[in-house]
Amino acid sequence: MLAQAVVVASVMCVCEIICAPVIISMVSGAFALVPWAAVACLLAVVFMAVLGFAFLWLADNIAHNFPARFAPVSYGIVGMASFGIWGGLIYPTFINSVLEPAGLPSISGGNVWAIVFNCAIIGLVGFLLAAIFAPRLSRRVPACVAMGVVVLALSALGAFFLWGFYSTLG
Repeated sequence: MLAQAVVVASVMCVCEIICAPVIISMVSGAFALVPWAAVACLLAVVFMAVLGFAFLWLADNIAHNFPARFAPVSYGIVGMASFGIWGGLIYPTFINSVLEPAGLPSISGGNVWAIVFNCAIIGLVGFLLAAIFAPRLSRRVPACVAMGVVVLALSALGAFFLWGFYSTLG
């Protein structure tokens, strides 16, 4: 399950980096690209650390009720629902907590739904790929450790930028 968590966190970080320009356009360029991408990676890694293992366990238990070839689909559905809800609640909260004290308009309802959809797709892809690639990755310990270290470094960078956001506003 640790290899699955590393795969999910890695895929989510890559997807967050790819989707960062979309979020930045939703907030009218209030964030720079690299800081927001790093903060988004931090939020994805926090999801995996706080709730991800429970949802991986849930997906694994659901997958046992289906033929083996449908297991990735059940993982993807659980990831889609769980990260979609997490993203819909957490991401707009963090964005608005920076925008409102800076005197900028908060994120609109339509953009919140776009964030929910974005996070749901990221969760789907992350959990689906974890179900497919984690068994092979678990046999390659150095690669798994390297991926974990890179993800933790990106999340530490995100924590640094998040601290910078709040210290500037404070």
